[in-house]
Amino acid sequence: MNFSDNAMTAILLCSYLGISDEESLKPLTMKEWNEFLDNVTQHGEQPSVVIHSDTNFFKETGYSQEFTERMKKLLFRGGAVAFALDELTKKGIDIVTLFDQDYPKLLKRKLKRKSPPVLFYSGDISLAQKIGIGIVGSRNIDEDGIRFTQKLVEKAASERLIIYSGGAKGIDSTSEKAAVESGSAAVSFIADSLLSKIRKKDILDSIINKKQLLFSDVKPDVGFSAARAMNRNKYIYASSYGTFVVASDYNKGGTWTGATEALKKEWTKVFVWNHKEYNGNQKLIEKGGIPFVLSENSIFERITKKEENFQQMDLFSFANEQEDHLKPPIQVIENKNKELEKQHLLTDSTDLYHIIAPYVVEHIGEGMTKDEAAEIFHVAKGQMNIWLKQLCQDSQLQYVNGRYTTLSSSR
Repeated sequence: MNFSDNAMTAILLCSYLGISDEESLKPLTMKEWNEFLDNVTQHGEQPSVVIHSDTNFFKETGYSQEFTERMKKLLFRGGAVAFALDELTKKGIDIVTLFDQDYPKLLKRKLKRKSPPVLFYSGDISLAQKIGIGIVGSRNIDEDGIRFTQKLVEKAASERLIIYSGGAKGIDSTSEKAAVESGSAAVSFIADSLLSKIRKKDILDSIINKKQLLFSDVKPDVGFSAARAMNRNKYIYASSYGTFVVASDYNKGGTWTGATEALKKEWTKVFVWNHKEYNGNQKLIEKGGIPFVLSENSIFERITKKEENFQQMDLFSFANEQEDHLKPPIQVIENKNKELEKQHLLTDSTDLYHIIAPYVVEHIGEGMTKDEAAEIFHVAKGQMNIWLKQLCQDSQLQYVNGRYTTLSSSR
């Protein structure tokens, strides 16, 4: 694996790689990391300044002697980290940082300064850029909940949506298995050991077949933690265009906590199965969850339609932005090299075209003008115009009398 200097700085400062169990050394907390980035930005530097400079930077930023020594110990373990990274690669585990193009874009966009600086993963990381829905729920679930989950996933898969979940038993594992079996794919943010998880034959087979991607925000050999299970809930909501709560207890448990937090922070639309026998579900609906039942209606249309009580972000718009939603210092750091930035944005837009093309073709109906399409798909007019022309060049749409239609449509 090749990492930029900024990416390696994040790995050195924010991960336990290369730190033995006997050592008392601890990586930066999220608060300390953001304070470090603030200091870097204020001094007009890149994060990697700390691995290229002497102690002057630490003196100029006013860090205490104790904190400076801790930073140095974290930074000067490059050899141990390189060895650990090599060992992980051999075991099928890679790493992605906030400074890498492959980092999940929606996660960074929505969580901003709460985005984990480093993520370990196993699988095809491009799955994390695809449009999908989150599915969450209790570990202990009845047959009604299992059947609903399976049907929900099958419906989503038929609309080319992937599944974001948490990898736990119950609703999570049911949705992930159904996604693979339905021809879709699953992206899981797990709260237990990534190394142990990928040793399971069914999961390993799905990873090899590019049907499953597993993420962990901690060292891959760390076991289950209830606190981590609570924390990773935000990753599921932030990665999806809409998360569906199948079953929740009332006022207790990880599902309830995750859903109420998502409603408060507005990370995504929160749909709740309108099942009268689940008291927690009804209470979530009262708190602003969108009641949902399975029907012939398109899930894709539900997750992209703006609800009156939800300020939904414009679908696909991040392809044409310069990450200006991110507060400093990430925005400033990422804008340092303008040529690389332009190249990055061009790649994002090109890649996203192949993702959204099938949805535009499927939902354009009997025909739309470019302005109508931009409004319905919530895309800037200029970007929509580019994609519509490309769809015509790819023989997926035709332009007739000022309107874009499918090739089989006639006006």
